[in-house]
Amino acid sequence: MHMTDGSGSARRGRREGLMDDSQPAHRLVFATSLRDLRRECGQPPYRVLSPLAHCGTGPLSEAASGRRLPSWETTRGYVTGCLRHAGRDAEIDLLLPRWRQAWEEATTRERAGTADPPRAPAVVPARAPWPRRTAALLVTVVLTAMTAAAGVTPALPAPMTGLYNILVAPFGSAPAVQLAFVRNLRAWAAGDTAIETRGPAGVRPGDLGRLAADHHADVAVTGRLHTAGDRATLSITLVLTDRVFSETPEFVGRHEFRLDEPADVVRGNIEVSRNLADDALSYVKAVVAFVRGLGRYALDDYPGAEREFRSADRDLTRVTAPSEVVQLMLGNAVGRDSRFAEAATAFRRALQRRPDYVRAAVGLAEALRAGAGCAGDDPRGDDLREAIGHYRAALPVAGDALLEMKARLGLGLTHQCLAIAGDRAHWTEADVEFTAVQGVQQAAGLTAEAGRQALRLAAEARAGQALTAHLTGEPVVAARAYREAITMLDRMGVDRPTIRQRELIFLRNLRAVYAGMGAAAELQDVDARIRVAGG
Repeated sequence: MHMTDGSGSARRGRREGLMDDSQPAHRLVFATSLRDLRRECGQPPYRVLSPLAHCGTGPLSEAASGRRLPSWETTRGYVTGCLRHAGRDAEIDLLLPRWRQAWEEATTRERAGTADPPRAPAVVPARAPWPRRTAALLVTVVLTAMTAAAGVTPALPAPMTGLYNILVAPFGSAPAVQLAFVRNLRAWAAGDTAIETRGPAGVRPGDLGRLAADHHADVAVTGRLHTAGDRATLSITLVLTDRVFSETPEFVGRHEFRLDEPADVVRGNIEVSRNLADDALSYVKAVVAFVRGLGRYALDDYPGAEREFRSADRDLTRVTAPSEVVQLMLGNAVGRDSRFAEAATAFRRALQRRPDYVRAAVGLAEALRAGAGCAGDDPRGDDLREAIGHYRAALPVAGDALLEMKARLGLGLTHQCLAIAGDRAHWTEADVEFTAVQGVQQAAGLTAEAGRQALRLAAEARAGQALTAHLTGEPVVAARAYREAITMLDRMGVDRPTIRQRELIFLRNLRAVYAGMGAAAELQDVDARIRVAGG
């Protein structure tokens, strides 16, 4: 049986649990290797490791439990966080490929259902016997020789290891724009060790989403200059991944900025006019500011994100380039500061620039609902009714289960708010939407981060039904629904501040239900859970 002493869990002084010998050997070997690395790096508590790994304490602890094989993202965060805690940042690029190979071997055995243990990844000691450069060169030569001898495809690129990773893919026919973009981006990133940039040198052209996945980037960027007749179009495309934008899935995906200007024909070649050159400079500055804003947003620096988004919008307005996605992100950043009226203004601007922008419609509805004061005695009914209109305008959301769930959840909460204010006819409409949210979650069959976010939205819908039952005199139904909502949050397997906060709210609401029922034993149990959850 494998075990590790020390205070390696989320609570200081608590011992890491014994591993279950009945688990497959490849899981136990991999988990033991993670525990050994953590011990070698000073046994940081998981709450210390979490911000270094950009991963919740729950997934980190689960990764070293041996009960299941962690995802590569969690493994990467665990290894990176340990090495950073020990001051061994220089070894990250050297060790991550080895851990990747060990993880892939374990994953192969997991899928095959075999119990043969994978090789444990070789860990470089804190004081390497060879100079770093010599060791890295030797590893590169050996791996290259092994790959050539085996006749296999070269390995994927070494994963990026920042808390916020920006990949720049080669620009097509716009070298000057690429140079300006990369120079501005790197100058900004140099001042923040949490941010890593890569490219375009050494990055192969290809599908932007695939490149982001291969390099483990949070944002992938490319650009191109296209000329047709007397027009020149400069476009920059970004793909945002769900690794750091998972709690705002409406922003995940592809976004494009386009700038159109007249082009001059000189000696048979298309050259960008002076106006386009001047505008392009403002345009690149704006897009870099937008990417910087995404970085600040991803690192929970919402005031910093707001500053960058406002800067981006000013420059894009100057060149009359579409900027609805900037207003979308500005609305979200401002809304995080509970400035719902300002958030609504930003979402309205996004809709003015693109009336069919579903994400902005949902954002506006959310801002109106949140700012209507449903928790007070006199919610603003006009705002709530306008919110319902925007939510409905966003439906159906073809092919986007998460956005549909968010819109239907918002509809349910808005109807519930109107019912609480006295219009009892809205109780039924609220329940219809809450039920629909859970139905979409079950039918969509989403996995990985999308699946976790679907569970979160379904949990909110079930908690909405619990509140309805509590307020309409059905305490037994309310208690069951709150318990199910809490179970859904637990099934997410993450330990983020927002999830912990929601769990505490559900637990406190469940406690109020039990108190009204006079259920002493249940009250004692839920009080214990509230204490464990930090309440």
